[in-house]
Amino acid sequence: MHLYRNARVPLVCLPAPLNRPVEGSDPRVEPWRACDVLVDGDRITRVTPAGAEPPAPGVGVTDLGHAMVLPGLLDVHTHLDKAHTWHRAPNPTGEFWDAIKVLGADSVNWTDKDLHRRASFALRCAWANGTNAVRTHVDSGGGVGAAGHAVMARLREEWAGRITLQTVALCGLDGFVNGNAGDIMNLVATHQATALGGFPQPNPDLPRQLDYLLAAAKELGVGVDLHVDESSLVHAECLRATAEAVLRNQFPYPVACGHNCSLAVQPEARALDTLSLVKAAGIGIISLPLCNLYLQGRGYSPEGAPATPRWRGLTLLHEFMEAGVPVACASDNVRDAFYAWGDLDMVEVYTQSVRLGHLDTRLEASPSVATTGPAAIMGLPTHGRVAPGSPADLVVLAATTFNELLARPAARRRLIRGETFRSAEVPAYAELFGG
Repeated sequence: MHLYRNARVPLVCLPAPLNRPVEGSDPRVEPWRACDVLVDGDRITRVTPAGAEPPAPGVGVTDLGHAMVLPGLLDVHTHLDKAHTWHRAPNPTGEFWDAIKVLGADSVNWTDKDLHRRASFALRCAWANGTNAVRTHVDSGGGVGAAGHAVMARLREEWAGRITLQTVALCGLDGFVNGNAGDIMNLVATHQATALGGFPQPNPDLPRQLDYLLAAAKELGVGVDLHVDESSLVHAECLRATAEAVLRNQFPYPVACGHNCSLAVQPEARALDTLSLVKAAGIGIISLPLCNLYLQGRGYSPEGAPATPRWRGLTLLHEFMEAGVPVACASDNVRDAFYAWGDLDMVEVYTQSVRLGHLDTRLEASPSVATTGPAAIMGLPTHGRVAPGSPADLVVLAATTFNELLARPAARRRLIRGETFRSAEVPAYAELFGG
């Protein structure tokens, strides 16, 4: 057993009654509590106020020096099959539809060896950055999918006990309804995917398409995780249509919707009514701030010069959180045609989400977007928490306060794995080109 003393843990990640502010503190400014965390093997067994109990004889002790400490982080929306392809398939325009074309052309290179090398590298980055659960969408249909799902199933086994890897079969709903549903359902069943996915588009047939998808997911006994309304189009209401379909079909499995950007440009009354439907349907909401900022709002002057973006692609984070809807922020694409940068670093995703979404005005709840929020969406209730029974994966930050973390988010961190520390070194990019 090992006792980690003087850890400043965000309130939202602690069990009751430790999740209440200490008298005299201001949770609007520094919503943490100083704790001692006892670990036995790979699990947390006890969390107490710092200094409340002396260590038992024979228990190892490490004083964390009042550092901010996060639980192992969760990245609920990624694309490991596309990751780290920028070097051979760049998208200099940064446009969404150009990205689809570029990666469609590159997919001929997605052999088992290529997919494993890139996805394995990406998971090593996530692990080195403090993440212990990842959900990836896998392109399925249109001639791709078999290799991607097989490789992700292999990686799930290789990373078992370190990273919990979930997969979603991503497809176009029109193609799913009109021809390749059987093949995709077979991939889901064969490779134990977590959910059926897709990117519904506004069209008169959308309700029928969603009913068909939900029926297929119900037959498979899996959830649904969709890309919806990734645009600034006011008429794009696929999120609303999804909530209506879930309620109409009494769908019994988890449902998540990523992006949800159009909601932010719709009339307030309509947007809030959609939000109520989402809550009633039990849908989890995933925002991808970094990728959507990269893709959306790009424009050019009449002369062809790049123009300053006017639209940045965030959904109604505060409103969903206020309503009690599970909300997560995630990496999305990493170093591919949809997003040229990123490192599957959820500390970066969290700190940038706070800045971009003004979550500083909801600071006490803000760590939930990288911890308890994605844990709820992924069905991993012990993850994302510093609590008895939770994995003993802890991220020890260089910061001692939220302010220090948000002011210097790239500062070096340490990683606890069970009763000791583990490496936090990210792999070198040169490894992507070996063998």
